[in-house]
Amino acid sequence: MDVYEKALITVLLCNALFVAISLPLALRRIPPNRAYGYRTRTTLSDERIWYEANAYFGRRLIIACAAAALAFVGLFLFRDLAPGTFLNVSVVALVAPAAIATIMTSLFIARSF
Repeated sequence: MDVYEKALITVLLCNALFVAISLPLALRRIPPNRAYGYRTRTTLSDERIWYEANAYFGRRLIIACAAAALAFVGLFLFRDLAPGTFLNVSVVALVAPAAIATIMTSLFIARSF
């Protein structure tokens, strides 16, 4: 197994894990708590805000993970990048979905509540 295959498997498995973690949030199945979810002072202060913000976050994280995984598969198939660059891009494919979903949710909360 080469570096490209290892990176692909890592990115796909991690994104699948993020999606699995996001589904209960998107489906509004997780009550307010201090361990799991989009936890801020605002979301913990009101149950309605908790469910709205976490559903929004969960949906955005699922979409961002799917987009990152598809883009990464495309890069894997073309293999136009040097191994070191490919590994750097794999880190971005792991971090970007959570960062994007977090920023979007922060903006959503600021606009809505």
